[in-house]
Amino acid sequence: MKPISRFAGLAAALLLLIGGHASAAEFHLYLNCKGKLSAGGKGKAATLDLAMRDNNTTALIQKSNVLPVGERLRYKASQVSYTMLYKLPLPGTVYYNDWVRGQWIVWQPNLKKLATIRLSIDRQSGELEGELLDHDDNLLGNLEMECEPQSMDEVPEPRF
Repeated sequence: MKPISRFAGLAAALLLLIGGHASAAEFHLYLNCKGKLSAGGKGKAATLDLAMRDNNTTALIQKSNVLPVGERLRYKASQVSYTMLYKLPLPGTVYYNDWVRGQWIVWQPNLKKLATIRLSIDRQSGELEGELLDHDDNLLGNLEMECEPQSMDEVPEPRF
């Protein structure tokens, strides 16, 4: 084997090793949040699992009946809280099918006007507070949840 090809093989192996490690450590904090969504005098159980990433301040929605799964939200961290803002597409654009035809609308028709979701997670107590707003920033509903941090060891292994 030529010295250059040995070096190329070693470099490729090193890149694979580094790449695998970088993707495994992509997120630094996992939050499992449970609570209640209140709107129009009615309430519904709500869940939200977030994976937080420090280096570009994004939060990935891993599982939820509150926000669309797979979306990445920008967050701002302070000593006291993490704050996030989610803007839905404007009317006339493509909406998430389950939001238009699903549980959101069935139990509370006013949520058809939903335009913005504001979230704040207290870093000491783990309490999540959220507001559901329409296009005119009128309050449609509230989120109240308790968030528990999880380590990567506590997250179940994927089956597939």
